[in-house]
Amino acid sequence: MGLSAALFEEAHPAKDITILSNDNLNLYGAYYKNEAAASDHLWAIVIHGYRCDHNSMTEFSQRYYENGYQVVAPDLRACGKSEGDYVGMGWLDRLDIISWINWIIEQDPDAQIVLHGVSMGAATVMMTSGESLPENVKVFVEDCGYTSTWEIFANELKLRFHLPEFPLMQTANFIASNKAGYDFKEASSLTAVSKCERPMLFIHGTADDFIPYSMVNELYEAKPGTNKQMLTAEGATHANSLYLLGESYWNTVFDFIDSYIK
Repeated sequence: MGLSAALFEEAHPAKDITILSNDNLNLYGAYYKNEAAASDHLWAIVIHGYRCDHNSMTEFSQRYYENGYQVVAPDLRACGKSEGDYVGMGWLDRLDIISWINWIIEQDPDAQIVLHGVSMGAATVMMTSGESLPENVKVFVEDCGYTSTWEIFANELKLRFHLPEFPLMQTANFIASNKAGYDFKEASSLTAVSKCERPMLFIHGTADDFIPYSMVNELYEAKPGTNKQMLTAEGATHANSLYLLGESYWNTVFDFIDSYIK
């Protein structure tokens, strides 16, 4: 085991970096520059969940850093220090992540990049995976992501409030389309994953009562090819697979990545 997350931050303070989004928002990222491993060209982008920021991913940043990676931990739009009025739910964020990928390649043209996200960050990873990406992007890791923005909101209405989709979802979708510029059904991890030809590790807890475990089965089946793996955390609640599984979580993650990055 390495340092605690707090001691890691103290020993390896992040460098503040910013990029400009396609729609002219200033987006913030924490960059953990790993001088000792610069020649290995290994990079990770770790992506936080809903209503969080890069600080919630410190343990992920630390693990990748300790395994020889340069790490970028962005604040997604409308989160943390990044500009924006509307949360992207992964859909708007996918284009921002491509901008971060391009930033990395500017620093290191030989970069081999892993994307690892949790919850909304996992949906962001999956939605990004369906885009045309540079060859530098090698592996995707999604931890408890959802099939689509529509499905996760509809599920919450039913589970938390015992309300039907109609007319609330239609009304919310109309507002989102006009204000935030995206459609809940268009924001689909399922559709994106069906286009993904690169390796992807799927992680989900069976006791997740926010993003149902059934969603990971749909996503796994939608991903073409054999370059995929499922890690199930029996009894884990939402975004808690890491804490339930402990070292076996990271052993699985890095074994999977290492089988595709040389």
